Amino acid sequence: MTTSEMVFEYLKSQGLMPKIDEDNDIIFKYQMLTFIYFNNDDDEQFFRLALPGIFDVTEENRVTVLEAINETNKRMKVAKAYIPRDDVWVAAEIMMDSTPVLDDMVPRLLGILTGARREFYDQIG
Repeated sequence: MTTSEMVFEYLKSQGLMPKIDEDNDIIFKYQMLTFIYFNNDDDEQFFRLALPGIFDVTEENRVTVLEAINETNKRMKVAKAYIPRDDVWVAAEIMMDSTPVLDDMVPRLLGILTGARREFYDQIG
């Protein structure tokens, strides 16, 4: 079973109703927020979970946003905030061993990402 399949089954078992998008990534909601698990079947030990679109970036607020991202990244473990387009995302990227325990890992990463979102909001003011 691939890591993506394991993640899908785990999320389903937790009642999170995952869906697979056109890129083979897994989309699901947790605490009314939308998360994406990125399919990495070419690297089974790489695990990337993201909370997209937490804040819109404009020309007027870009410097303030970058400063808030920098401070958030400095303060948070594992999570990193970044701007992939015109919005801020936070992601957790880790390397797993060959026997990942999703019951331990996924809830903690979801907590880290929601914490990074709160930290970013605190920094942006």
